[in-house]
Amino acid sequence: MKQRNNLKKNVALQIIYEILGTCIPLITSPYLSRVLGAEQVGVFSYTSSIVAYFLLFSKLGTISHGIRSIASVGDDQDKRNEEFWGIYGFQSITTCFCIILYAVYLFFICAENQKIAAIQIIELFANLICVNWLFAGLERFNLTVKVSIIIRLLSVACILLFVKKPADLWIYAFIMVISAFLTQLLLWFSIKKEITAFKVSLKKIVSNLKPSLMLFIPLLAMSVYHIMDKTMLGAMSNYYQSGYYYNADKIVNISVGVISGVSTVMLPRMSSLIGNGKANEADLLFKVSLEGTVVAGVAIAFGIAAIAKEFIPVFFGAGYEECIPLTIALSPVLIIKSFSFTSRYQYLIPHKNEKAFICSVIAGAAVNLIVNILLIPQYGAMGAVIGTIVAELTACVWQYIAISRYINLKKTLTRTALYFIVGLLMFAGVRVVSRINVIIYGKIIVEIIAGAVIYMCICLAYWKTTGNPILNVLIKNIKERKKIL
Repeated sequence: MKQRNNLKKNVALQIIYEILGTCIPLITSPYLSRVLGAEQVGVFSYTSSIVAYFLLFSKLGTISHGIRSIASVGDDQDKRNEEFWGIYGFQSITTCFCIILYAVYLFFICAENQKIAAIQIIELFANLICVNWLFAGLERFNLTVKVSIIIRLLSVACILLFVKKPADLWIYAFIMVISAFLTQLLLWFSIKKEITAFKVSLKKIVSNLKPSLMLFIPLLAMSVYHIMDKTMLGAMSNYYQSGYYYNADKIVNISVGVISGVSTVMLPRMSSLIGNGKANEADLLFKVSLEGTVVAGVAIAFGIAAIAKEFIPVFFGAGYEECIPLTIALSPVLIIKSFSFTSRYQYLIPHKNEKAFICSVIAGAAVNLIVNILLIPQYGAMGAVIGTIVAELTACVWQYIAISRYINLKKTLTRTALYFIVGLLMFAGVRVVSRINVIIYGKIIVEIIAGAVIYMCICLAYWKTTGNPILNVLIKNIKERKKIL
């Protein structure tokens, strides 16, 4: 039997990947904001939001369903083959259908930016050959991380070499979508090591409809406040507002990968623990992960807000000053996502509690849609920011109310609340440091270092004083290199 990669290695790999994912936009975003301009960035944001809907329907919840299903069958090769080809067959059908629909949109509905929209159909073909969920379910993150790193670095090189002026927007769009396609294509060279040919029945393929649909409904609802805001800004405001929001959202979401990356690793592990009747271990791991994720989320959120005034003008250049208040206002979403990602992918989905998941995001989507309609026409990008914050908070609170029926989180949530105070102290400290009279680049570096030192010193003092039992479990497992399973 093949031995699964240990949790420590998977988390480390995912963190490395997400750190790289954080660093790359720090190179490309300021470059693109200058060579393309706010309007062209807004065009890309708007057209990307349109293809995202087709991409959403093509996936139809198969990513999370695939990870959970592959993880649940363990090392049984026959069951793994059956699950893989059944899910992949279903994915192929939905994706082909969406490719046809997108072609109809291009020829008969799309009235402007047709060239950019046509290029983005490649992203649907990338989903047609997507097998990320297989390797995630097998906890083989080393392969997906290596392939993604190579492609990402090549894409950065191509952007810097070939995107030189606003008219090159189509080149940038092509680089982005072809990178996604090549990433999936390269993974197929390793698939034969895990999967063999297997004749799967149509009945088996169709059987994936219900579980995928159950996971798709909340994804569809979440799209209202993850995709619809950009679409509504382009339609109800203007491309400039869309561009400002796109850049502010990018700054904040650069760090979302670090938070979501942990849950990506933990989903198959949680599914495996629960599938093997180790619910107590799963609950303990959930609490450990929740507190650790919130520690990171609070630090990043308050850190971004604290340096935004100095960082945004340097990062994006002149003409993007409107991104400063947008970034500060949007930064709390990182804290909310710390809670919601953990609850969603480490508890609700592994426990197959899709009902609570669905209800939470539908509630959030409804609130977001109402807020967007009311605020975007008058307040533009800031209206979309407010809508996003309210939506994320609504869904998050709903999820934890549902989880509280099955697991006692009072102590864990009380501990996580204390990190908000630490974050505020860090924010205040950074703003005091910002008064020093040095060149702007030096000031930003000093602010970042000061914020990190303040946050970590207070956290370490708190952990040492209280003898934090949850984080002690995490530290012990990392030091001793023990497996949870």
